[in-house]
Order: sequence, then C-alpha cells, then structure tokens
Amino acid sequence: MKLPVIKYLIAVMALAILHLNVLGQDSVLLKRGVVNDRVQANVSRKLGVDSVRAGNDSLRSELRKINLAFLSNIRISSLAEVVAQLNEKSNAYAAINSRTAEDSISTVKRMISEEIRQLRSMKGSIGNYVNSLHTTRQQIGDVVSRFDINAGNHGRAYQYLNNAELKLTAKMDSLELIGRSIDQLISTNQHHLTRLDQLHTTKSNSSNRDSLRSKSSLWKANSTSISKEVILNNIRSNYSNNKSIDKYVNRTDWASRILLIVLGMAYCYWIARVAYVLRQHDAQNKIAIDTIVGKTVIFLLTLLPFVNFFTPTFILQASQLLIMLIFMFLLRHKMTGQQRKIALILIVFYLLDVFANMIVSDDLLLRIICIAFNLVALGLVSYTKRRIQNPQSPGYVSSFVYVLFAILNITAITLNIIGHVDHSRSFSIACAVGLVQSFTLQYFSDMIKTDVRNQFRKDRLVAGFWRRFNEQRTLAIVAKILRVICILLAIIVLANNLQFIEQLWNLSETFFGKVRSIGSISFTLGNLVVAILLLLVANWFQKNISLIVLGGEDGQINQVYDQKMTLFPLFRLAIILIGFFMAVSALGMSLDKLTVVIGALSVGIGLGMQNIINNFVSGIILVFDKPFRVGDQIELADKKGRVKEIGIRASVLKTGDGADVIIPNGDLLSGRVVNWTLSQEYSKTSFVLHIDRKADLEEAKQWIRDAMAASPHFVNDRESGISVQDISEDMIYLSVSCWVNFAANVSAFKNDLLIILYKQFEEAGLKFYSVLPPKSS
Repeated sequence: MKLPVIKYLIAVMALAILHLNVLGQDSVLLKRGVVNDRVQANVSRKLGVDSVRAGNDSLRSELRKINLAFLSNIRISSLAEVVAQLNEKSNAYAAINSRTAEDSISTVKRMISEEIRQLRSMKGSIGNYVNSLHTTRQQIGDVVSRFDINAGNHGRAYQYLNNAELKLTAKMDSLELIGRSIDQLISTNQHHLTRLDQLHTTKSNSSNRDSLRSKSSLWKANSTSISKEVILNNIRSNYSNNKSIDKYVNRTDWASRILLIVLGMAYCYWIARVAYVLRQHDAQNKIAIDTIVGKTVIFLLTLLPFVNFFTPTFILQASQLLIMLIFMFLLRHKMTGQQRKIALILIVFYLLDVFANMIVSDDLLLRIICIAFNLVALGLVSYTKRRIQNPQSPGYVSSFVYVLFAILNITAITLNIIGHVDHSRSFSIACAVGLVQSFTLQYFSDMIKTDVRNQFRKDRLVAGFWRRFNEQRTLAIVAKILRVICILLAIIVLANNLQFIEQLWNLSETFFGKVRSIGSISFTLGNLVVAILLLLVANWFQKNISLIVLGGEDGQINQVYDQKMTLFPLFRLAIILIGFFMAVSALGMSLDKLTVVIGALSVGIGLGMQNIINNFVSGIILVFDKPFRVGDQIELADKKGRVKEIGIRASVLKTGDGADVIIPNGDLLSGRVVNWTLSQEYSKTSFVLHIDRKADLEEAKQWIRDAMAASPHFVNDRESGISVQDISEDMIYLSVSCWVNFAANVSAFKNDLLIILYKQFEEAGLKFYSVLPPKSS
C-alpha cells in the first residue's frame, strides 16, 4: 500500500512542477504581450491625437460656416404685434354696413386692400425666414452625421449644435403659427372686401337712382312746402354723404395726432419763452396768456388737415370758423372799424351759406336760396377787394384767390341750374371755406413771421443763437416754407370739400410712386423730391456750419476767429458727401452703379476739370500742412490781408481796405506766401521820419518814444530802435523800427504816432513829416 501512495505523490509533485513551469512561461509571454500592447497603444494614441487635431480643425471650419446671426433679425414679437393690430382692424371692418357712407366704404376697401398687400409681403418674408432656418438645420445635420457628434465625444460642439437646433425649432414653430394667423387674416379680409364690394355696388346703384331723380333742371324742380322735418331730413341726408366724424376719429393714426400735439406744445413754449424774455427787458411788453393760448389753438387747427388728409368737411368748416373768431379777438385792437365790419359780415355770411347748403335739396325754393347766396358771395368778395388794397391789411383778397373764388361760385350756380344739386352744394361750401381759409392762412403766415421777428429781438437782447443769422434772409426762407405749407393746406381742404380727396390721393401716389427709368437707373418722382430736399439741406448746412459753430452776428462770422476753424473745409466736404450719398440712397440708386458712372466719368473729369481738382486737392493740403490759418496776416504777390476763410476750392482774404479777395487754393499752395503771424501774433514795422535839423536830436527821439508808448498797439516788451539814417541841409532822417501787437494794426499804430508827433512838432515850431520805406527794403 505504501508503494502506490509514494508513486502517486511523486506523480502529483511532477505535475505540479510541470504546471509551475508552464505558468512561468505564460507569465513571461503575458508580460511581453503587455509590453507590446502598451507600445502599440502609445503609437495608436499618438496617431489618434493627430487625427483628432485634424478633425477638430475641420469641425471648427464647418461650425464657422453655420450662420446663426440672422436669428436675431427674426423678431417674432414684432411680427406678432403687427398681426395683432391688423387683426383688430379686421374685426372693426365687420361693423361696416349699409348705413355707412359710400365714400367711407371706398376708403375702407382701399385700406383693406393695402393691409392684404402688407400681409402677403409679411407672408413672403416669413417664407424666406423658414427657408433659411431649414437650410441652417440641414447644415447642422450634415455636420453631426459627418463628424459623428454626440454627448460622448465633441461635448462642446454637441452642446452648441443642440442649443442651435432648439433655437431653430422654436423660431420655426413661432413662424409657422404666425403664418397660419396671417393666412386666416388674409382670408377674413378678402371676405370683408367681397362683402364691401357688394355693399358698394348696391349703394352706388342706389345713389345713381337718387342722382337721376335729383338731376332735374331748375325750371323742372319740385316746389314743396318747407317744414322742420324736411330741413332736418335734408341735413341728415347731406351729412351722411360726407365723411362721418366717428370714422375719422377711429381711423386717424394716433402717431400723427401725438406729433401735432407735441408741435403745438413746443410752439406754445417757444412764444411764451420769447414773451417772458422781452418782458424782462422792456416793461411795456406784456405777457398775454390769452394771446399765447389763442395762437397755440390757431397753430393746431391750421395744421389739422395734415393729421389725416381724409378729413370730414364739417370739421374743416368748424375749424376755419373757430380760427377766424380767434384771429378777430387777437387783432381786435389793430383792426379798423371798416375791417371789423367786413369781418363780422363775412362770418355771418359764412354761417348762413354753410347752413343753406346743408339743407339744400331738389326743392325749387332752397335751390334759389343757394344761388342767391352764391351771388351775394361774389358781390361781397368783389366789394372787399375794391375796398382793401393794402396786401398787409387784414381782409385783403389776392387776385388769385378772387379769380378762383369766382370760378367756384359760377360753377356752383351752373351745376345748381342744370340739376347737379349735390355737386353744386360741394362747390358752394368749398367757396365759403376757401374764402375764409385764404384769410386764416394769411393771418397764420403773418403770425409765424411775427414770432420769428420777436425771436430775433429777444436774441439781440440776450446775445442768443438766432442773432448769428441775418434777419431779412431768415424771414425770406421762412416765408417760402410757409407759402408751400399754405398751398398744401389749401389743396387738401379744397379737395375734401369737393369730395375728390381720395382720387387726388390715388393720383398723387401714382404720379410720385411710379417707377421711372433712365437707362439702367430706376427711380420715382417722390424719391427724387426727397433727394433734392436732402441736397438743399446739406448745401445750406455746409454753408452755415462755421456760423452755427463759431457764432456771428447778422449773418457775419465773429471777428475773433478760432484756429479750429481751419478744419472746417473738411467738415463742409464731409457734409456735402453725406448729403450726396443720402440723396443717392433716397433716390433708390445703387451705389455700385454710381461707382461705375463715376469711374466712366473720371477720365473726362480729370481732363476737363484739372484746375478745379487742383484747387480742391490744394485746399486739403493747406488744411493739414497749415502754412497759414484763419486769422493770419499773409501777403501774396500784390495782395495783403487777413485770412477770412479757407474753403474747399478757394480761400478768402480780407484786405486792409475791406475788400474780400477770393484766391484759388492752387495759387496759395504754389505761390510765394508771406505769413506775418505764423509763429507769433506780433509784427515788426519800420518807417522813416523827417525832422527839422534845428530840433534837439535827443529830445526828438524822446518825443518819438513817448508817442509810440501812447499807442495801444505798441508792444513795450519788445525791442524798438531809433537811428539816424541820413542828414541833409534842412532835415535829419530818422529810421524808426518797433513791434505792434498784430500785423493788421500797423496802419492804426502809425496813425496814432504821426498825430501825436505832428502836434508836438507844431507846438515847437519845427518841421516834421514822414515817408514809408520801399517794400523791398
């Protein structure tokens, strides 16, 4: 039993030893494998880093291509607000019914059509936004798939692209919602438009039938009894044919009303401030609160038609009457008895005429009454024109107003006779309102010009800003502006009273808004007018920039010049260029086309305008090189004086005799210029005095020194000298040299010196006279 056990143990030990050897070999191989794996891993890591770096650079390049800046331009809140406002207007259109006036229906139809065009334009813009968003989202998807971007790798890029996609999704959802709202709103407005078309057709047929019934000549007119009910019905009927006040109030944009109110408040503050300052300097100038309030009300009512061109005739009639009454109150102390009587007759007649035309109908008696009022109006205006010949007097009727008034009255009478009663009423009311407006506009212009004169008076007392400008030229510019404003107001009021303001508005939109072409350049007349106004404003501003900034008096720059004014030619050039490019932009012309035109003309400009370009470039060099400045005393050839202005093309030299010499900048740059005040303001002068040989030389020199010191232009702390130049049989020639405080004061200094010496030598009974040395000396 022992032998097998021993053999078994020996076998087990052998197996164990063999197993240990195998394990040892495996561990060695394992260690070798681990080492090899580590080497391969290091190699792979190095290769991976290089590839990752290359991948990151490529990823950054692709990320830069993804444009998200346009997301800030998509203002969802603004689009939603506009859609909400248009939706409120659309809801209001549902209230339009058969009782609405025909012209109001036409106006609402035009507004709805314009809003439909606006909504379709917004729809197109939203479509463009959505396309851009889809393109950007597709770019993001391509980058994610190409670089396998996820939360595990490229964490920052993944977060950036994920946030970008969320923003894109939010924008697209909002735009889609707004787009659906716009589609629904367009459908609703088209439904309103269809309904109003039917309603307009019905009312047009009805009005045509009514007009056919009313178009009966005067000798065929009906003669019925006039009662209170008939008059009230006529007023209601005539009022319903005009633009209703409620539509005017609800339709007018509040921005225009607020702007007019702000202008009125500014005007009230202006005239009150001027009156207060004048009252402080002159006790006779009283601050009349009623005058300030009355003028402010006149200002607001006169400019009221600009708030909304479609103004009801009743508002125009009432505003003109109120303006006339306020003016009579303000001018009560200036009007003569005859003028006051004419004004009262005019107001009473105005009220009766408007009332008669409001109650007129096809009835024979009422039509005869209206014709009688037209004839009385012609006689009244003719009488007023004969009696008041002074254009500055209140109540003066100009020839143009008289002729226009006569034409309108004759037209009203003719239309009444042939049976067009409605049109006759419109012409009669237009005559009455136009006549009163001709007076009120004249008073309005005189009122504004008087306020401008008071402003000049105030600024002359307190050395204010307006003192810099010439009063007469300023009043002439104000008069031209007021003339344009008055013409526009007269046209608007006349068109409203004659019931063709809508046709006039559409015609003006077509005339000024039609695109016209000259070659490849397209523009509209409206843009052309704006461009011309911009050029005029820029030209005026560049001419007066020095006066505005540096100050002056009565249109002339101050005598004390600032050296900074030397740079004003560049400012003027900048203003001209800015105004020019703004005008080009307003004209709708592309700047690249303008560049091509300028390039094509550059050769011709260079050959044909050499002198102008030379002077222009020389002016720029003078500004930066500064061989002289504004206010310096210079001498060029035979011209000597003070530099008054350095312009873009030429400079102005003020000579000693007061003449303004205009010298091209090219001559100043290329010529031989002597600047007496380049490094200092002082100027040295010298001249020769001839004194009697009998005079004591030292005493005479002392007289000369005392005379020099007595002049305010003499500079004491600079060297001066008196020396004997020559001696003759009768005279001693003394050469005198000294310094004066400014080169322009040399003549004044010599004048003071010679007067004092003349009296001194005259009292001593000695001969004395002076000569100037030659210029070359």
